[in-house]
Amino acid sequence: MILKENVGEKKSNTMANKIYSKQDAVMSRGLAILCMVVLHLFCRTGKDVFGKPLLWINSTIPVVFLFGFFSEICVPLYSLCAGYARQYMEEKKKSSWKNNFHRIIKLMVNYWIVLVLFSILGLIFDVDNKIPGSLIKFLKSIVLLHSYNGAWWYLNTYILLLLIPTKILLNPIKKVEYKKGLIMCLLFEIGWYVVTKIGLIPDVPEKMKVVLFIKNELVNLITVLPFVWAGAIICKEKLVDNCNSWLKTHVKLRWQNKCLIIVWIGIFCLFNLLHKAVLVGIVAFCSFMIFNLIKKPEIVKKIFLFLGKHSTNIWLTHMFFYLVLFKGLVIRAQYPILMLGFMLILCIATSYIIMGIEHLIYNFIEYIMCYRERLQREKR
Repeated sequence: MILKENVGEKKSNTMANKIYSKQDAVMSRGLAILCMVVLHLFCRTGKDVFGKPLLWINSTIPVVFLFGFFSEICVPLYSLCAGYARQYMEEKKKSSWKNNFHRIIKLMVNYWIVLVLFSILGLIFDVDNKIPGSLIKFLKSIVLLHSYNGAWWYLNTYILLLLIPTKILLNPIKKVEYKKGLIMCLLFEIGWYVVTKIGLIPDVPEKMKVVLFIKNELVNLITVLPFVWAGAIICKEKLVDNCNSWLKTHVKLRWQNKCLIIVWIGIFCLFNLLHKAVLVGIVAFCSFMIFNLIKKPEIVKKIFLFLGKHSTNIWLTHMFFYLVLFKGLVIRAQYPILMLGFMLILCIATSYIIMGIEHLIYNFIEYIMCYRERLQREKR
């Protein structure tokens, strides 16, 4: 009986220490997609400002711009999540070419549904006839050689990441001590930033379309690599869990959330004061860690889980509702908080439609496969 109690106690202690779960990964994606929407709506000054912000820093910069600029962390956050997932799958022996291929197919089916749906809407509502435009443009869009939506650039990058075998992708951080690994990621990010800013990457003439396409895709891929590696290090070294244990030891429980929030606000202020895009990786890493260390009320968990569940569809569709197809639709809400709410409502409503179509497609495929198997059995 005593033995059983001790085992139960050990199990409960283990569960208490292990805080980063699949649920937390979904919430992290929820934070990333919220940042993406805030970035695209509110990282604007002067005449580019959307709606009627109530608070202004000066005549050209609204207060909401600070949140927009801070939300530059969205792509690094997504890449951290991607790196964490790859390392996790590798440790569970589930990282295989077959699994990655299935993930690519699932993402592409999702994308094709969005493409066809908004192409049909474009035929009805787009007075400029840019969506779907010509048949050639539509066919190019199917294979990701053309884009109707600026946010779709990350599709190619993410697919390239999945095409790279995990052992090759994560090899640079495989045997490196985690502190050295994180410093390596930081130096790589800063070095690549300098290379791109001072123009060391050779220009490619517009007429050399294939070479230009390859160059742009490689640049995008290299840009996100340090964040992918950092995400893998977080997983490999269990940094979230270890930091949580350190907090329990050194900070009283009632002060933990307060301290984390104060640090996050400090990072927010410093990033906006320095206003240097090169710091985005550090800010994203710190935000990822703090967000996952904060003990969240159930309602907050549910909100971010909900956003995380719909994150892919929000990413693929949100630009259509303010910039691409239904220009200015969301901006009619006028005030930032209402614009953000309206955008999320539109995207999530659309997401349910997309998920419904996806479900029908998979059910139809399953029915066809079962029908073929039945016919084969009958022939035998």
